[in-house]
Amino acid sequence: MLELYFFHGATCGLKARLALAEKQLDYDGHAVTRDHLRTEAYRKLNPQGVVPTLIHDGEIILESSVILNYVDDAFDGPPLKIGGPLGTARAWWWMKRADECLPFIGTFTYTVSMRPKFLEMTPEELEAHIAGIPRPENRARRRAIIEQGYDSPYFPLAAEGLSRMLSDMESALGKNKWLAGDGYSLADTAMSPLVERLHELAFHGMWENRPGVADWWERIRARPSYGACLADTPNPEGPQHRAAGETAWPEVREVLSA
Repeated sequence: MLELYFFHGATCGLKARLALAEKQLDYDGHAVTRDHLRTEAYRKLNPQGVVPTLIHDGEIILESSVILNYVDDAFDGPPLKIGGPLGTARAWWWMKRADECLPFIGTFTYTVSMRPKFLEMTPEELEAHIAGIPRPENRARRRAIIEQGYDSPYFPLAAEGLSRMLSDMESALGKNKWLAGDGYSLADTAMSPLVERLHELAFHGMWENRPGVADWWERIRARPSYGACLADTPNPEGPQHRAAGETAWPEVREVLSA
């Protein structure tokens, strides 16, 4: 039996869902809420209180990049590590890159779209929210984003990091059709949700001068896995992200060009 816990709108949850769709696997999906991640019941499955959580025949597998590799190794279906040892090494490099860039995507999302909700909280509610974040570095970043917004030291770092990410992608796509070689691989699975969030924020201007990324993104969106994960169950926070992003883009563009 194969089960996946995720929530619609979670970048890492989407990463796991895309991998399962690419492998053409059936599974029991448990779409939970953000609040459910903080419950004792869920923390017994995933002590960090994050998604995704994969359960295969009673065994729990955590961390999205680990899940991607497990799904490819444990099940039949189209291989997602291609090109021999070199292709596998390249795919792992991009999976590591995706993990490194995840905090940058979080900073963009919370600064641009989610912060107003937190500003409406009472001081007690806000402290309870921050206290519920397991990792101290994430608590510090969340507090700075809520209190300082675009003036947080994390925002320009995120802008620089995401710009570099897209430049790295453009360079790779200038040499190969896909990120790790001539075929679709876990590298593309890992990076797709990050670009999806920039797409949701209407930050398409970040790749207007990166034709390789623009072409790659159109091919990603045309894949059956993308439709399977997002056509019928789009991110319910997507309209909020888009509206906030369209308003914020002039300021974000200025930070990116600094």
